[in-house]
Amino acid sequence: MKNTTWQPHDPEFTRRMLLRLAALAPIAGSAQAAGQEFAGKSVTFASWGGSYQDAQTSCYCAPFTTATGAKVVQAGPVEYAKLRTMIQSGQPLWDVVDITIEFLYTAAKDGLFEKIDPAAAHVDRIEPKFRHEYGLGDIVWSYNIAYSPTAFPDGKGPQNWADVFDLKRFPGTRTMRDRVAPMLEVALMADGVAPDKLYPLDVDRAFKKLDTIKKNTIWWTTNSQSQQLFTDGEVTCGLILNGRVYDAVQKGAKITLVWNQNIQSVDYLVIPKGSKNRDVAMALIGEMTVAENQAKLANLIAYSPTNPDAFKSIDPALSPWLSTNPANAAKGFVINAEYWRDKYEQLAERWTAWKLA
Repeated sequence: MKNTTWQPHDPEFTRRMLLRLAALAPIAGSAQAAGQEFAGKSVTFASWGGSYQDAQTSCYCAPFTTATGAKVVQAGPVEYAKLRTMIQSGQPLWDVVDITIEFLYTAAKDGLFEKIDPAAAHVDRIEPKFRHEYGLGDIVWSYNIAYSPTAFPDGKGPQNWADVFDLKRFPGTRTMRDRVAPMLEVALMADGVAPDKLYPLDVDRAFKKLDTIKKNTIWWTTNSQSQQLFTDGEVTCGLILNGRVYDAVQKGAKITLVWNQNIQSVDYLVIPKGSKNRDVAMALIGEMTVAENQAKLANLIAYSPTNPDAFKSIDPALSPWLSTNPANAAKGFVINAEYWRDKYEQLAERWTAWKLA
């Protein structure tokens, strides 16, 4: 199988969030020790770098070191080609890796990961839909409808994907992601297909529907671009990540987020095949399933926990922005990574050809 490059999520951090992180650091180090069973051992954790990984270090890795005595070495940012190469060489340098849902399903099929030990990782803490034989979900984010309350009064803007595609009732320039996934799902829902009837995708029908807004759409390639298009007033509505809207609104932007028909994606924690520190790695993943730890992370960034008990400790003002908030989750669905594992490359080529036509 070819190496498929999956674009990672783009964590959002404001100055206020970074100050919260700094304040949290001493708290993380004060966790009561549960024992020193891994004293003298080390485990390498690879993630996406920047403030996101700093938050993971504070909320997960520091308490783990205090509790077990194990040293957690930070690595990254994650590069999938590099990860594949080190696993296939039989000498993986990383022990726990934060990866996207698409890569989980692709690489698990290729036998690149160790199976998750349900007891050691405490998978029972995690919602069943975020569990995989070779990975355990740690954060959730979503693609959402958003609109400008300047263009449409609050409550009067598009409420579903059919509305977003309705240029007469909701005039103006749209913005959508320049990527075949999740745009085919979006187009089919706009054409009346129910979320539970989407897969396998009717590709021809989806592209036909996309034709109807192609000339009225700015296709974003980075998450920061999608946010800026709304902030600058260049678009009236479209597709954006929930965290992007949260970040923009905290900075004073006027954007309305809609949860109906949201498409959820998940990051997973995996252990590379051949890890020399599998026992410590599995225990570190277990630390990342603790409700209180996930709540601390969510309070720093607008990423949703996979342990539902975390909501008991999440700031009530933040909870409405999170994808796994029960009210929001009920209005959306998790993207079908198994479908895209087998179809992505051929459909990505068709997407490129369609864009150029």
